[in-house]
Amino acid sequence: MPFLKRNKPKSLRAQIRAAERELLNRQQRVAVRTATLVRNIHQQVTAPATLLLAGGIGFILGELTQRQTTQSRGAADKVRTTETTPLRTALNLMTSIHTIYTALPLAWMMKSFHQQVQDVE
Repeated sequence: MPFLKRNKPKSLRAQIRAAERELLNRQQRVAVRTATLVRNIHQQVTAPATLLLAGGIGFILGELTQRQTTQSRGAADKVRTTETTPLRTALNLMTSIHTIYTALPLAWMMKSFHQQVQDVE
């Protein structure tokens, strides 16, 4: 009776080899997807429209956060800067945090991708 025939269980060695092959395949798929993601991000970041927009935003933020200089009444030769307002301080802090927050994941992805490429070679 063929339907009662039991499948012989795989040996432990065969199971380990199959798991290793599956792990290697997954690592290769992750490496390919990471490379594609980094390439797409690089293309989007270096697109002329993106660079123009970033330059415009940087210019506007620079103008908004620039310290204004005024002449002191007592001495015409001395220039003093106005105090930084809490709003400007908060804006500068938020801008710095946003820059770091967006830069770190990209740097981490590129580092891990380059490390995986070197491991494969």
